[in-house]
Amino acid sequence: MSTGNPTVFRTLNERAALELLLRHGGLTRAELELHTGLSKASAAEVLRRLENGGLARKAGTKPGNAGPAAQMWELEGGAALVAGADLTASSVEVSVADLTGTTLGRHRAQAPGPGADAVEFLTAAVAAAAAEAGAGLDDLDQIVLGVPGIVEAGGQRLRQAVQLSGWSHLDDLADLCDALGAERFRLENDVNLVAIRELADREGQSFVLLWIGGGVGAGAVLDGALWRGVTGRGGEVGSVTVPDPVSRGRLYGPEGGPLGALLGAAPLAALAAAHDLPASADGGLAEVSALLSAGASEAFLDDVAARVAIAVTAAVGVLDPGRVVLSGPLCVAGAEPLRARVAALLAPTGLAPVTVSVGRAGGGSVLEGAVRFALDLARERVFQAGTAGRTGEQIP
Repeated sequence: MSTGNPTVFRTLNERAALELLLRHGGLTRAELELHTGLSKASAAEVLRRLENGGLARKAGTKPGNAGPAAQMWELEGGAALVAGADLTASSVEVSVADLTGTTLGRHRAQAPGPGADAVEFLTAAVAAAAAEAGAGLDDLDQIVLGVPGIVEAGGQRLRQAVQLSGWSHLDDLADLCDALGAERFRLENDVNLVAIRELADREGQSFVLLWIGGGVGAGAVLDGALWRGVTGRGGEVGSVTVPDPVSRGRLYGPEGGPLGALLGAAPLAALAAAHDLPASADGGLAEVSALLSAGASEAFLDDVAARVAIAVTAAVGVLDPGRVVLSGPLCVAGAEPLRARVAALLAPTGLAPVTVSVGRAGGGSVLEGAVRFALDLARERVFQAGTAGRTGEQIP
């Protein structure tokens, strides 16, 4: 009777150990035995192989109830480095992290001007962040770039990136893939990356993240997995035709109009002006967000909530996610008063019951999501291969 391939069994045991080391931050041999059911000898052998293969390292000791302190092991962060990047119309920010998620290097650069070459600019920015981490461009295992546009399935083709029209060489990413390495580089929609970051706090859940800030978009997560759609257009709700629910400063007539325009900076500024509040189209979303943060007008907040509720209805009507996360500068500025109003407006609509919450405050969610996605890809590759992948041993 066949007992199976020993390399496969070793790799499976190593993967289980690596995932546990990542989850717990460090384990003793006895704790590894407890979590995996491995024998004392097998657990010791797994840790020995992982240490020799550069995937784990000794990390001090843990006092025992009786007898000497027990040796601890932790994941070797240097086993793989990743980079996440957030590209906007005017700048790029790059962060480099090791396999544990520890940030090692960061670089931010302003665009040199209209028509700037995206390939040259992005390659230099990623290289600068890697250098700050004490590494080179070739040392990066995965690179994920977040962009405000439609990213087709496969992550290497960009469509309808209107906000990035000032960059050259973004229509055809072949040169960028060549510069950064097609096998390790991929694009992802910026709102999807915010949803991936939110997923870190909601593991295994289903939710729709609605982003309002310089545009409107949605990221759908179903049973803990991001849903991109067949062509990568999942969550593109900006073109959905909706009515304008407000009476003062109404943008559309009975025929309705695109949701993206309803929640754009200029229409929201016009809505504020209709409520006799100081906001201008030139001030952009920052002025409107400041008004919401200051609680300038209950009536204005009611109307903003009505428009956001229309967006939520458009995003979740067919997905039935159970939870909606309001995110982006406008929603974070509106905070609990906006959330409560949106939830109250949704209650009588006939939609399935949905919990409304507000996403994390502060900027950087796109960048954090890019790093997390890159880490997910790198960990899958490293954990799947185990020490056999480091030595070149074939896994059937």
